[in-house]
Amino acid sequence: MVITGIFYLSTIREGHSWGDDFSAYISHAENIVKGIDYKATGYIYNPSYPSLGPRAYPPVFPFLLSPLYKYYGLNLISMKIEIVIIFLMFLLSFYLILKKRISFIYLAVMLAIIGFNPFFWDFKDNIVSDIPFLFFLYLSLSVVSKEQGIDKPGKFNPAYPVLAGCLIYISYETRNVGFFVLPCLFIYDIIKFRKISVFSVVSALTFLIFYIARSIFFSYADIGYSDQFGLKPQVILNNLYAYSCALSDIWSNGYNKIFKYALFAVFSSFGFIGYAVRIKRGITVFEIFSMLYSALVLIWPAHQGTRFLIPVIPLYIFYAFTGIDAFLIGRKGARKLIFTAITAAIFISYAGKYATADYGYIREGIGKKEAKELFDYVNGNTQKSDVFIFQKPRALALYTGRSASVYHCPDDYMELWKYFKDIGAVYIVAGEPFDTDRRYLRLFIEKHRNHLEAVYSNRDFKVYKIKTFPL
Repeated sequence: MVITGIFYLSTIREGHSWGDDFSAYISHAENIVKGIDYKATGYIYNPSYPSLGPRAYPPVFPFLLSPLYKYYGLNLISMKIEIVIIFLMFLLSFYLILKKRISFIYLAVMLAIIGFNPFFWDFKDNIVSDIPFLFFLYLSLSVVSKEQGIDKPGKFNPAYPVLAGCLIYISYETRNVGFFVLPCLFIYDIIKFRKISVFSVVSALTFLIFYIARSIFFSYADIGYSDQFGLKPQVILNNLYAYSCALSDIWSNGYNKIFKYALFAVFSSFGFIGYAVRIKRGITVFEIFSMLYSALVLIWPAHQGTRFLIPVIPLYIFYAFTGIDAFLIGRKGARKLIFTAITAAIFISYAGKYATADYGYIREGIGKKEAKELFDYVNGNTQKSDVFIFQKPRALALYTGRSASVYHCPDDYMELWKYFKDIGAVYIVAGEPFDTDRRYLRLFIEKHRNHLEAVYSNRDFKVYKIKTFPL
């Protein structure tokens, strides 16, 4: 863990990618520091494009960022250092969870595989809530797994379920999916005891008390994701394939895809074996959570790649090592051989990936020359009250103080014009580096040039001022 920390801290990269979730979290932190409306980030939510992100994010991660913003301002490096420290705290919590469940050598290798995984290393440069959520989630699961069943006569201590409820609530207020730990408690009770335990009831009540108190004293926009949800068989099938590919990416070696997929297939096979073994030996909250969370990811229509799998990747690795141990039980020599071979293959893969990795400034993102020029133009040539249309509205809002929204792609252009008029849009920014629907926007602009005036351009961006609305 110490070596992991040194490696991560010494390879933090300057800049930030264009994924503008980070901008929303920092804007919330800024509002906390300034004591203004938490929701006033400048982001105008487009209900026809809900997958970009909700109106506001849960407050735990912004609260963690707020001291850094207060003393260092918009300093991304300091925030990335905090992410690394929280990741190390997760590794420690994962160690404490498993130290009595698996041999020391297996656990040490597991921590190294997680800590030095190139995906997690690369992810450290993203100022988003996933790593803090990972830490609080496993901290809550550790308390739950340690104390489940303590409500037997003469052994009940209310401090443990209260602590579990607090940690589950903190997980929820980091990412809403943290709520899923609560149904895991009740499912475990039904399977194990055929009744609901006092532990689960007290944990749920503690969670509810915190939730009500926060609703009264600290109200933020309804974060609901319900407008993104829709249970469709095609979505499940697409996600099953897409997330299988995404999970295989953690074994990417930078050179050979066949080696990556072979390693993924072998490791995942042992993972399925290990999961089955864990259930046979006595299901725990970990098996229930990993199943529920995986089901949620599969039915969720907004595909988010490997990032959505972060909460279950540590368990995936744990189950694989459990599978290796169980599959070759009684054959000590074969077990050592396979364990050594798989471990060697993983670290050879890591070496290849790190050999091809970029350790310098993040070239495509908010720190790129053209992006800075765009922000400078907006700051120097537009009014604070002007509303922008931009594919990355939260980043634009953070760096310029202007309100911004994202466009959607209706078949009828008049519907889009109506949305622009409803929110009072003044400018449209077309950005070639990341506009997945740039052909749509380009055709839209070409068709309505009489209503638009080109006022600025550089190599990556073009800014158009809306002269009139064709409505």
